[in-house]
Amino acid sequence: MKFSNIILVAAKTPPSYRNCRGYSLVEVLAACGIVALGIGAALSLSLATVSQEETGHRIARAVAIGENAARLYSLGLSPDEIVRILPPDPVLLSITISEEEMEVDGVGVMDRAQFDIVFNTNQSNANWEEGKWLGGPGGDESKRNLPVITALRPKSRSGL
Repeated sequence: MKFSNIILVAAKTPPSYRNCRGYSLVEVLAACGIVALGIGAALSLSLATVSQEETGHRIARAVAIGENAARLYSLGLSPDEIVRILPPDPVLLSITISEEEMEVDGVGVMDRAQFDIVFNTNQSNANWEEGKWLGGPGGDESKRNLPVITALRPKSRSGL
């Protein structure tokens, strides 16, 4: 009789942990790590996208300034007048206008101006100095030159 009691006692052991549902601490930490990596990647991507968009906007503004200057030259304004008329823009660092006469076959002598434009791709003037990052590329690293823009106009006959 004692033998049957032992068997009954052994049959009434507590249920195993296989039936319990939940997450362990290791699983929670692994999931948090994966989420943190995803958030970090998204922030990095958004920062790069905003920076590229700002650079593209500044390039477009510099091109528009160059095109406007070339159009003013074609309308007959002198380089000095063009520089005075163009509105100030923080993107524009310098504009150099060089003039010369040019012989065009079948047309005659024309005035030609070349516009060399230097602009800033980043509004920050910060840079790396003495082992410290002062933010943004800044300085000479953010200066860019547009391809030279050439404008033609008929030679003025005012002196004839």
